[in-house]
Amino acid sequence: MTAGEGKLIGDETAGKPFSAPCAIFIPPDAVHGFQFARGSEGIVATVLADRLALPRASDRAFSEYFTKSRIVPMEGETAGEAAHLQRLFPQLLEEHGNAAVLGRDWLLDMHVTEILVRLARVGVRTSTPEPQGSSSSDSRRLLALETLIAAHFREHRPVAFYAEKIGVSVAQLNRIARREAGASVSRLLARRLIDAARRDLVFTPTPVQAIAYSLGFQDPAYFNRFFRRQTGTTPGVYRETQRRRLAS
Repeated sequence: MTAGEGKLIGDETAGKPFSAPCAIFIPPDAVHGFQFARGSEGIVATVLADRLALPRASDRAFSEYFTKSRIVPMEGETAGEAAHLQRLFPQLLEEHGNAAVLGRDWLLDMHVTEILVRLARVGVRTSTPEPQGSSSSDSRRLLALETLIAAHFREHRPVAFYAEKIGVSVAQLNRIARREAGASVSRLLARRLIDAARRDLVFTPTPVQAIAYSLGFQDPAYFNRFFRRQTGTTPGVYRETQRRRLAS
């Protein structure tokens, strides 16, 4: 936010006040609203939840930071990061408008990741203690798992494939995933597939059948059932609902 002030409305009925210069982070699925004073200005960037995977996997403190709505002041001790963010947001908008330029999606991912990391740096203290039972080796294994999932999720590999690559048993890998990420390996794989499907459904004109094949599903009908089981709705209904929401 570059000018003005307002309140972030969420679980607290009174709302949390904010004023420029600041940045506001809203996590996926958070119920929220805003009350802006007249004359307020700023940039709004909406990204799909899978963009959080890499920064969240890289550091447990970052992972915790991204679970809650945050109001990040951009002045005083945070002025250095603010200068970087003031440069990154315009670059993100400019690159987003270059639809036909080679490498556009890669650069968008890089800009989004850097913005998220710099926002988290402001609020995360390096001395934040790790949760009981966690270890640096398990954190590294989770990061390795996230990296492998990003590379192979379209291949529908069994959990044993990831366990072998990381050098642990299937049971141990599932214990690490549940402790470090709050979900089993199978659940993390399903989330990655659903995140990719959601992105393609909302932001591309690709037919649902083609999206199913691109995500490694041999049977589009099974993809429909998988998507509905994970989200509670069909791919077609999800696409229509989300596009109507974005248009409004």
